[in-house]
This record gives sequence, structure tokens and C-alpha cells, in this order.
Amino acid sequence: MPIELLVVTVGGLIASFINAAFATGGIYIVLASSSLVFPLAVAIPLQSAFAFASLAARIVYFRPYIYWPIVVLFGIGSVIGVAIGSQVFVALPEALMALLLGCLLLILIWAPARRKQVTDEVNTAAAQPYKPIFLPVGIAHSFIGTVFGVGALLQPTILRTPLKKLQITGTLAACLLIMDVFKLTGYMYHGFDYRNYWPHIIGATVAGFVGTMLGKRVTHRVSERTFRTVFKWLITIVAIRLIWRGVVLW
Repeated sequence: MPIELLVVTVGGLIASFINAAFATGGIYIVLASSSLVFPLAVAIPLQSAFAFASLAARIVYFRPYIYWPIVVLFGIGSVIGVAIGSQVFVALPEALMALLLGCLLLILIWAPARRKQVTDEVNTAAAQPYKPIFLPVGIAHSFIGTVFGVGALLQPTILRTPLKKLQITGTLAACLLIMDVFKLTGYMYHGFDYRNYWPHIIGATVAGFVGTMLGKRVTHRVSERTFRTVFKWLITIVAIRLIWRGVVLW
């Protein structure tokens, strides 16, 4: 088995497990593993294809918990964000992309986040996750995600709503799957050929379904505090490596 295929498949398995168990975070693992074996001009467009199966599986497993008003608003914004972001992506040199992505990852991982107290029901008067802010969030998150492979705004924004953990997991998956469909279309429109990477996509797809099933089984058993500590330092190492790559290529 080629090393590229092995790294991508294992990365997809770990990423989908993390997503199902902790609602978010797997995209960093997918980006980290694929950027180890591919240049960013290839790794970033592949993020959407690699994540597709994991997102679809989470939608199936967590479908009763999805809060659709957020998904609709975010999806509308994604159309605009991806249209602009795909044009910027093809214009960025590899060195600048690596430098900016490394800095973005450090900011996303280490920026302080605050969780609001949540209520038991989504649709009560006290719990109002339906906010117009998810339209501009869709634009900005999709733009950044299209250019760098990982967004910056959706996860912290949705964590500040009254949605509970399972609702966040399902709603995030639905939002991101819609965005990835638009991203795939945008990259292909600008000439990226996914057919050259079909073994890697299949490997990530199988791993995505397996990882989601395993993650769903342990979602109530894993220490979130320990996970977040290890996860932060892992992504920090990836970010530093990307910054170093950008400096060398510059």
C-alpha cells in the first residue's frame, strides 16, 4: 500500500472518530495527515472529498438532532463564500498558503473560547439558536475553508448557541456537508481533477464510516478535557510545521 494512501486512510479514521465523539475537530486531523503527503494545492481541495463520508454518516446517525434553520442560513452563505474563496485559492502561491494556514491553525486552536449554558430543549422560548448571524458566518467560514481547507467561525459560533452536544454534532455535519458540496464544485470548476486521487478518496470514505460508528459508541465515555489538551498540542505541531514549510519555500 502506498504511503500516501495509508496516511490518508488512518487520518480519516482518526478524524471521523474524533468528530463523532467530540462534535468537531476532525478536520484538523484530515488536513494534518493529507498535508504530510501532498502539497497544499492538492491537500486542501481533497479535504472536502475526504470528509464527505464522515459527514454523511454523522447526518444519518444524528439526524433527529439537526437544527435545520441554522443549516439553511449557513448553506445560503456558503454559496457566496465558496464562489469567492475558490478564485482566491487558485491565485495563492504554496509558500504564502503554508504560512497563512499555519498561523490560522495556531489562532483557531489557542484562541480562548467560552461555552454558554444550554437548556434541555432547542425549540423553547429560552433557547434560540436560530439567529441571522449564521448567514454571514456561512459566507466567512466557507471563504476561509475554501482557501485554507479549514474554516474559522462556524464551530465557535454554534458552540455559543443553546444547542446541546448531540444537536451540535448533527447540525455541524449538515452545515459542513452542504459547504463541501459547493467546495467540490468550485475546485473542479477551476480545474482540480479528483479522478487522480480516487484510491485515497475511497480509503478516506471507508475510514469515515468506520470511525463515525466507533466514535458514536464512546461519545459519552471519553474525557473531553484530556482530548482537548492532547488535540491542541498535536495541531500546534502541525501548524509550526506548515509555517516552517512556508519559510523554506519562500
